[in-house]
Amino acid sequence: MMMVIKKKQLAVAALAIIIGTAGYINAGRNSEEAGKKYLGEAQLVNSSEDAQTENTDFFAQARLDREAGRSRSIETYNAVLQNENSDEAAKASAQAGVLELAQNTETETAVENLLRARGFEDAVCYINGGMANVVVKTQMLDGEGAAQISEIVSAQSGIAQEKIKIMEMN
Repeated sequence: MMMVIKKKQLAVAALAIIIGTAGYINAGRNSEEAGKKYLGEAQLVNSSEDAQTENTDFFAQARLDREAGRSRSIETYNAVLQNENSDEAAKASAQAGVLELAQNTETETAVENLLRARGFEDAVCYINGGMANVVVKTQMLDGEGAAQISEIVSAQSGIAQEKIKIMEMN
């Protein structure tokens, strides 16, 4: 029994390191973009070019924000796991939380990649608490497109289609 717990803790620690590293790398990308102009700063651009940049920034920023939030959650879970005063129930809950975050991250990435493979220009997926929210970059989402998105999310996550919300962004 003790060996199983150590293997689980090792797996949790490895997942935390992987997700933490991804957050660190993404933070470095943010600092590289520090010199760029953002909404509200004076800059003369073509209006369609501005809208394109804003939408691209939305998807990139949404992914960065999602990963930053996940990194903070993992830090909290790790603090519980490493605290000698944490009881076994708290440690088990923290382990379950880390595993859920890792599963959600993997599923969200698969959904986003599959949506791009189906022809959607970009997408960001959020899975939490048995629900999924998907934002897709498309000119006009019709019933067939919404059905494709819903089917992909449901197949990858096991979430019922009625618990999937889809929003479009041009």
